[in-house]
Amino acid sequence: MSADRVWFSADRLLARLARTPPPTILQAILIGVFAAAIALAVRWAFSTFYAEVTGFMILLPAVVLAALAGGRVAGAVAVVLCLLGGWWLAGPDAAGVGITSNLGRVATVNFIVVGLFVTWVASALRRALRRLDTTVADLRSAAARVDEYEARFRDIADVAPVMLWTGDIEGRVYLNAEFRRFWGDRPTDLSDLTPWMEAIHPEDRERVWTACLNALQTRTPLEIEARYLREDGEWRILSTRARPRFDAEGAFLGVVGANIDLSEVRQVESALRESEQRFRAMADDAPVLIWVTAEDRTREFVNQAYTQFMGVEDAATLRTDWRKFIHPDDRDRIIAESVAGEATGQPFSLEGRYRRQDGVWRWLKSFSRPRLDAQGKVQGFVGVAFDVTDAKQAEVDLKRINELLEDRVGRALLDKAQAEADLMHAQRMEAVGRLTGGVAHDFNNLLTVVIGGLDMLLNNKVDEAKRLKLTEAALSAARRGERLTHQLLAFSRRQALRPESVDVNALIREGEPLIRGALGGGMTYRTRLRRGGAPVRVDTAQFEAALLNLLVNARDAVAGQGCVEVETRRLKVKAGEISDLEPGDYVRITVSDDGPGIPDEVRERIFEPFYTTKAVGKGTGLGLSQVYGFLKQSGGAIHVVTGPGEGTRMEMYLPVAINEDPARPAPARKASPARGGERSVLLVEDDPEVQAIAVALLETMGLTVTTASDAATGLKRLKAARFDILLTDIVMPGEMSGLDLAGRASTLYPDMRIVLATGYAGDDVDAALRDAPWTLVRKPFAIDALRAVLEV
Repeated sequence: MSADRVWFSADRLLARLARTPPPTILQAILIGVFAAAIALAVRWAFSTFYAEVTGFMILLPAVVLAALAGGRVAGAVAVVLCLLGGWWLAGPDAAGVGITSNLGRVATVNFIVVGLFVTWVASALRRALRRLDTTVADLRSAAARVDEYEARFRDIADVAPVMLWTGDIEGRVYLNAEFRRFWGDRPTDLSDLTPWMEAIHPEDRERVWTACLNALQTRTPLEIEARYLREDGEWRILSTRARPRFDAEGAFLGVVGANIDLSEVRQVESALRESEQRFRAMADDAPVLIWVTAEDRTREFVNQAYTQFMGVEDAATLRTDWRKFIHPDDRDRIIAESVAGEATGQPFSLEGRYRRQDGVWRWLKSFSRPRLDAQGKVQGFVGVAFDVTDAKQAEVDLKRINELLEDRVGRALLDKAQAEADLMHAQRMEAVGRLTGGVAHDFNNLLTVVIGGLDMLLNNKVDEAKRLKLTEAALSAARRGERLTHQLLAFSRRQALRPESVDVNALIREGEPLIRGALGGGMTYRTRLRRGGAPVRVDTAQFEAALLNLLVNARDAVAGQGCVEVETRRLKVKAGEISDLEPGDYVRITVSDDGPGIPDEVRERIFEPFYTTKAVGKGTGLGLSQVYGFLKQSGGAIHVVTGPGEGTRMEMYLPVAINEDPARPAPARKASPARGGERSVLLVEDDPEVQAIAVALLETMGLTVTTASDAATGLKRLKAARFDILLTDIVMPGEMSGLDLAGRASTLYPDMRIVLATGYAGDDVDAALRDAPWTLVRKPFAIDALRAVLEV
């Protein structure tokens, strides 16, 4: 067996012994017994060879092995057993072994001392081997952990977005993946510094080299920023931070560091500085005040106009409280509005007076907008203010000018109104002149007939036939006067209308005999009436009079020899389509003739009162005025279509009556018959002459008449006696009118018949008459009309 193999076997044996756990006492005794037994067996086997030699030394290896394997107990057991066994094999008298000889006793003592010593050494060796094995295991575990930590560090370093590196005192360098991408395939060995120096920008090289040497010599951290050449040839700005590494005893081991590429950051910072410089330059050139506030509302920046307005230096302006420049009358309001505006985090505006550096108060209008960070939090406000003093002054001046203009316009309007009033007065005076002449002429003719006839009747110089003729002439003249009065009221729109829902087609058909009689036999009369009817709401009597008036004018226009046509049609009028007519649904009644037409100069005046182209005595000039007034009162209008040689079309427009029932007369109250069949009437009339005529007419009808000159007296008469009929005038002196009397009487005596009488009641009474439930009779009284109304 070679020596190497022997040593290898010994190493394995020692390693096994080191890793074997300590035996128990019993195990140690057994190991000692086993080792002694083996040694004694070997001694016995070689007893012939050892006959003359001491027999203890050959037993000593067994003690060593027992001590190594089982410790001190095993070694001690082996010493005792080997000693006893040796005596037994050699005998007590054996030379050098026996206990009886001096040499044997010395050998015995030596064996005991050496055996125990070897036992102590072997057990100590065994313990040392165990400790050494534990230390080696710990070292191996620590080395494994170091390897794991180093691998973990490299993995972390390789995924880091910054360049990490280490260098030791032996010149070895570690670069992470990011650094290797930057460095490329250039050499990294620190034994040659040329590649490292060439990678630094020439302008930064001396500064970087000096800083690195100083950090190495002083063993202090390094922080520096410089330009380095990347592998692709681009210069990049790197921030280098490094610090020294020391072991537990403080010995220098090397350097660890990190490089951060700040190229983009520096570009952004440069762009920001350039932008800020541009902003400052623009702000300083702006003719308005500009400022930027921080989150605590202090000024971070103000432009040149702001500084000039405040009259202090820039640094002082930033510290100056802007609120002390506000006018005392505006200070509380502006501060409150500013705090409220900033609290909203939204743009806001302020306006007030501020003191300029020269002491002049100026109006400033400011606009503030919040500055937000990346999270949307308000970091302050950016504000701009405009000097609006001139605009304010212009506003004041404009207001003053407007007031002056309003005053002048008011005076001008007053002058215009006065001029219009004067013109209208002149026109009225002209119309009154024409009215006076026309009415005087017509009424003089009528009065001539009435007065002349009555004079002759009073003289009793006429026979019965002539008396009847004169009476009829006087009555006819009086009725002509009545019609003239109605025409005047219609022209002035003072005629009280009694509108009802009717079909104008039916009215035209019913009045055809009268129309043909008025036109004469030489005229051709045609109608074209709308199918389905033409419902309107109108005063039937006034409508018939207006239609007849237009037909008579058409007859006169064709000199009794021509064609006249009446047409009805329903249509919708749009806004502005026909002057003086509101948009809506209308019925158009057209009276057309084939005459010569109306000249333009005449057409403009045909609706003027008392304007007529007829000969004296042939017309009053009130016919078309009556038509015009009647249509205006009824919510309609009249439109003339004519031209020289084209005939004339008179178009009357009346509003359509939609979903309205025809007007029904008020139900007649049936009077209770008086005693003996007589009927009693209370006549209330303030005019004595009219009262006398009315009494005579009523008595002629067989009625018993009681009179009263005013409403208050009439009410007393009603309370004093019972009447079947109350006939009262509407307009009377005193506080109570005929309408008031009728209302009180209808409440007190609901079975009494009430009849109202009027010649002209006025606008207020006319409005009340529209809703009055009582019968109305118009003055002058006609006996037949009065009899029909009173039902006698």
